[in-house]
Amino acid sequence: MSDIKERLKSAMATGTADSALLGDALREITELRQRRDAFEEILIVLARTELPWDDEGNPTEGLPHFKERYRNAMHEASQLLGLDMRSTITRTEPRT
Repeated sequence: MSDIKERLKSAMATGTADSALLGDALREITELRQRRDAFEEILIVLARTELPWDDEGNPTEGLPHFKERYRNAMHEASQLLGLDMRSTITRTEPRT
């Protein structure tokens, strides 16, 4: 994330918000809302995906479908999180 928060705080303190700053803030807010919506869609898919085990813990016939939906959702989530890029968060998470 950019330094938009600090830039906005500074502009509010000095009363110098210009159109470039407001445009940057609008772009960042728009991007964050799009990412939020994409994450919400992933969570909806996961929430609606029935677990592929019966009460005894045996796999049901839905296991292949579950694996595919889960794998796709996790791939989309990792792309949205930027796990292929180096960030403060990805540097500090434990390696598996």
